[in-house]
Amino acid sequence: MPLAQSARWQPSFATPIWVLSVGLLLGAVVSAVIFGLLAVLSFVPGVGTLADRPRRGLTASLVIGAGIAAALCGIYVPQAGEYAQTLYLPLIVIGLVLGFALVYGAWHRTRKEWWGILGEGVIPYLLSTAGVFAVIGLAVSPLVEEPRRILASVPDVNLIGDGTQVEVATVEPSNEGSQFYPADIDYDFRSVAELRIQSDKRVFLADGEDPASFSRAPLELNPGASEAIVYRYEDREQPPIPRDPSQLHIYNQEIDPARVVFTFKNLPQVPQASTIVFTAIAFFLTLAALLAMRQAAPRVWALALSTAKNEMAQPLYLLLLALGMFGVLLFGILPFHTLGDDIRLYKDSGVTLIMVLGMLQAVWSAGTAVSEEIDGRTALTVLSKPVSRRSFIAGKYVGIMLAVLVLFVILSAVMLVVLSYKPIYDAREASQAVPVWQVGHDELVTTIPVLGLYFMETMVIGGIAVALATRLPLLANFLTCFTIYVIGNLTSPLVASASENTELVGFVGKLIAVVVPNLNSFNVQAAMDAGNAIPLIYLAAAFNYLVVFVIAIWMVAMLLFEDRDLA
Repeated sequence: MPLAQSARWQPSFATPIWVLSVGLLLGAVVSAVIFGLLAVLSFVPGVGTLADRPRRGLTASLVIGAGIAAALCGIYVPQAGEYAQTLYLPLIVIGLVLGFALVYGAWHRTRKEWWGILGEGVIPYLLSTAGVFAVIGLAVSPLVEEPRRILASVPDVNLIGDGTQVEVATVEPSNEGSQFYPADIDYDFRSVAELRIQSDKRVFLADGEDPASFSRAPLELNPGASEAIVYRYEDREQPPIPRDPSQLHIYNQEIDPARVVFTFKNLPQVPQASTIVFTAIAFFLTLAALLAMRQAAPRVWALALSTAKNEMAQPLYLLLLALGMFGVLLFGILPFHTLGDDIRLYKDSGVTLIMVLGMLQAVWSAGTAVSEEIDGRTALTVLSKPVSRRSFIAGKYVGIMLAVLVLFVILSAVMLVVLSYKPIYDAREASQAVPVWQVGHDELVTTIPVLGLYFMETMVIGGIAVALATRLPLLANFLTCFTIYVIGNLTSPLVASASENTELVGFVGKLIAVVVPNLNSFNVQAAMDAGNAIPLIYLAAAFNYLVVFVIAIWMVAMLLFEDRDLA
């Protein structure tokens, strides 16, 4: 009996983890192939030595990156509608990352240093976490539900466009009795999620060229938008047209040519297969960004590497990591008594715990890596070498955030595994039917963007902590960051309430909103509690705010640090 019960819920638990694992494996394969090709190109004269001169390598990276960014903007911005402007900066950043990764990935020094790159700093921790997660996914492969069908849907994932395909058939009048003409359009009905057929003439749709070959009666289509035929796969109705495009024939009984428009909405047979593709893309972009930073900014990377290794070796880092794992696991089995909505509270508690631990680590690291080095004159020793103050601040910030990134990734991986089982656990506790695996998958893919937003918020607090650490000791820095965090999450409600009061109150509220970062932009607790997915356009808008704020706080940090007496 226990084995039978276990066999019922194991596929629902294993399949979401397997989908993410396949995405990580695909990302690893794609990365290996692309960087392998770049390594081969490094033997080509003029290509492998392009980055030998820093200025030439920088110029080539910017030119190639600008070209890639322009292509990405040309493809995706027109599809964003009224929010098109929010996509420009993220796409430009992606283009520049790819530009630097291509130029420095084809550098002859990169080819010789690849094994060292994969084994230094935070990269082994990130790869190890991804590897362990992938191994878990492969281990549960025998329990996965319809793995071949999921993999067969991967090529149907739309990376360009929203899957809309428009085919137009021009049909001549059928003057010879009941002559049916071939439609001569192309489509693949395996991936059709929705279909709309509209005509400007009265026509008939059939699955053969003559009545003898019909398998069903022809379908009448009258002119006008109100007479359009609409088909949805989810309704499980019979399609209005044959699955084989060569069988589709149209009869036009009027005297003028008919224009029949077929609008297909194509989605993979298993829509969750898109998670595999986007996970692979995220994996590749992360590795490309780390490679580009290491090779293009070696001094900043050396400082970041030293800072990250030092902070990750501290007892506090290990303590926070252990507390995070314990909390994430405990919340998974802790009854919240929310009348069947425990999973929402678990997600809220889990991501908030990870963010708080990350912020604690960021502020503490800013105090130890910046304040104490300045007070202990270690910074003076570093700056006596060919390292500028700008590189020092940038390296410290990048190193701190890399250490926090590892913390986020490890705890997030544990949380995702628990979250995959949470719907099953709640259903069994309530003596309900075991949910399908798509439920667990949806919980995972709606949580990952929230983790990304909370990491952005941690980056904001980390930037403030590094800037303040150039002047303030650890305790004062911690209290200031805590105050900014509280006020920053109240900025939007404060401005809204201030607008209803006197002009002076409104002015003070708006002034606070300008001086203090609006951290409420990264807070999506209401959407998460409602079970709503975070749209990618919102992530792009939050990323825009993050980039602008980090640049601004870096400039403030330079003003505070530029005239600081280190002796």
